[in-house]
Amino acid sequence: MVGYEKRVCMALKIVVWDFDGVVFDSMHLKGEGFKVLFQRHTKADERALKAFEDYHYANGGVSRFDKIAHFYTKILKKSIEADTINALVEEFGQIIAKDLFSREHLNAEVLDFIKANHKKYIFHIASAALHSELQVLCEFLGLLPYFKSIKGAPPAKAKILANMCANYGYAPSEMVLIGDSRSDHESAQANKIPFLGYNNPVLQNLLPKAYINHFARLDLDALTRQACLDQF
Repeated sequence: MVGYEKRVCMALKIVVWDFDGVVFDSMHLKGEGFKVLFQRHTKADERALKAFEDYHYANGGVSRFDKIAHFYTKILKKSIEADTINALVEEFGQIIAKDLFSREHLNAEVLDFIKANHKKYIFHIASAALHSELQVLCEFLGLLPYFKSIKGAPPAKAKILANMCANYGYAPSEMVLIGDSRSDHESAQANKIPFLGYNNPVLQNLLPKAYINHFARLDLDALTRQACLDQF
């Protein structure tokens, strides 16, 4: 094709990790927390709560700000002010706090890979979790030594990735984002960063050649290079 230039895929240097659903698994805990929150403040029936539950699990890369807004505006068909969302976000954090701070939620195979490879690659976390909560949680879990930066929401993940490239001078083709949701994939695409799916059958069907089944004996360089060639 005239004018078409094939993407040059550079050697992998930077690995960006989604947090919840990849490094740490608290999706169920947070799902129950949202249910408690909405039952306190609305008269939502089981149909509405089930619709939100489906949305929550399908959108791991979406912040709690946006999830609360989605529940009110898309499911309940009600308007909600930004100040009210902020108050509900704070209350949600209080609901889940007691059970969130536990090493039991860490993904053992991912943690083993991170410990074994944090000197080979530069690791970052880009998460939809609340930034202040994420910082405290990662310190509690002893994860800080393995990551150059740990960023949560706000802003949205696509903006976190854009800021990362700008602040550190990274080329997208020397990076990869590992995530468990379609919104993670979309955030990577928006920044022209190769994406690898994990822990989600929907992504496995969508991206069969860019999917991590297990981290044991994983050739991350080869899989990322193939993803780069296929996706751009």
